[in-house]
Amino acid sequence: MSDYKSPNRSPGFYDPEHRSPKTNGIIVAIFCVLLGGAFWISLTDTLDKQQRHHCEQGWQAACEALK
Repeated sequence: MSDYKSPNRSPGFYDPEHRSPKTNGIIVAIFCVLLGGAFWISLTDTLDKQQRHHCEQGWQAACEALK
């Protein structure tokens, strides 16, 4: 039988099998912070636009909240 070695298909920038658990934890933490930040920005931006739209329609409470 011949010894078969599979080709290295790893992209090189993230290889969890060959990195320390500390590095994997840091990568996961950065990913979570970036994902949470993107969610927060998109949520607050959408709600601000909705409130401006309601103020333009004449909702007094929305206009007061924008001040």
